[in-house]
Amino acid sequence: MADALQASFEHLLNQVAHDIRNHMFTMGLQAELGQRRCGALPEVKAHFDAILTQVDALRRYLDELLLFSRPVKLALANVDPAVFVQDQVRTFQSRHSGGPEISVRNDSTAPARRARWDPVALGYAVNALLDNAFRSADPAPRIAVSVRAEGDQVAIEVADSGPGIPPDVLPKLAVPMAVRRAGALGLGLAVARKMTEAHGGRLEISSAGLGTTARLLVPWEPAAPAPQP
Repeated sequence: MADALQASFEHLLNQVAHDIRNHMFTMGLQAELGQRRCGALPEVKAHFDAILTQVDALRRYLDELLLFSRPVKLALANVDPAVFVQDQVRTFQSRHSGGPEISVRNDSTAPARRARWDPVALGYAVNALLDNAFRSADPAPRIAVSVRAEGDQVAIEVADSGPGIPPDVLPKLAVPMAVRRAGALGLGLAVARKMTEAHGGRLEISSAGLGTTARLLVPWEPAAPAPQP
């Protein structure tokens, strides 16, 4: 019953987000046309610039909502976990001026081994953890990322030196949109969990005193789906 309700809820969110995105596209297009036609009227152009800024913010908001609400269809590829994590950190830093201080450590002493992952799906998950750590304090705290083999799975860990999460808030992180920062949707960790679970893995979050640690535990390869009767 719970799974059916979850599926219905996600389907509803997907439909609403899709419809809003269609309207948003039209709004953005009209604002761009107005921006081009206003010519030498800077006071008018400023209004269109403001509209386009808000449209872009709404687009990012809807993208996250669609990630959460759509079924995950994995496109598996051979992935070197250490290289994958380093690429995700590099991309994240490039998106933030000044770049947060992030150290990356490969703790694996085993011979190089490739995983069978969907790098785009897991990229969303790692990015969500990095973003969560980055926004845990102002200015952004130091972030330590590690990747290591743990038997039949890979552990990707993101630890920050921020203020930590109060014990009464920690359980709420499992509920989508229950904990939200100003201007955020509150779905980053839900998306990370969904993408990880689609690979047969899990997300763990711990915080004691200062700092928070989030871990993705991902099998080297997703289990084959059960045969249909």
